[in-house]
Amino acid sequence: MSDKSFIVTTTRLENFSDGVFAIILTLSAFQFKVPAFTTEATISENFQQLIIISPYVIGFVFSFIYVAVFWVNHHQLYHTLKEVDSKLLWYNIHSLFWISVIPFTIAMVGDHPTVPITAIALGFVLLMASVATYLLLRYSYVKSKLADENLTFLSIRGVMRKNMAAILVSSIGIIAAFKFVYVSYLIYFVVLAIFMIPHTMEKRLKSTRRVPDNPAK
Repeated sequence: MSDKSFIVTTTRLENFSDGVFAIILTLSAFQFKVPAFTTEATISENFQQLIIISPYVIGFVFSFIYVAVFWVNHHQLYHTLKEVDSKLLWYNIHSLFWISVIPFTIAMVGDHPTVPITAIALGFVLLMASVATYLLLRYSYVKSKLADENLTFLSIRGVMRKNMAAILVSSIGIIAAFKFVYVSYLIYFVVLAIFMIPHTMEKRLKSTRRVPDNPAK
């Protein structure tokens, strides 16, 4: 049950979360390193410098898309809630914390893409971000009375199952990272694909049947 002693609208929480997401996306760009171009080098040699920083470019794209996808899902969630209580605030902060760590782990992968511990760390953060999102959804849709009561059961079950699948796949990626680092990266892309799959939160149709003026007749 929600904490009825502290109930506010979703607007302020959305504004705060949007600001955090904007900062995370900005920080993810700081992992870029300027290629060591020289005027004396040939085009081929300078191109090799671009190859050297390619892990940072790929990492930035992955980080940007992953955080953006989380924002889209976050945005969708709060458009299905009527209000916010104190517990939901902390579930939301917990989710934002793990999402904010993603650029740091991506930067580690850019510096050491073949080291298993960096792939494991990335997988752990993605796992915890998925777990935090699941807990946020579970509280919003199941534990509390904050969500729109007209949401269909199938819609709620679908979005919950999607997060459970992301948790499972992230766990598999962490296990794979101990022996097959690049395989784990491919698995993490699967996690990203799971969250990118559109999911519509449908509402039950309201009855349009006209009630007679005098039901006794």
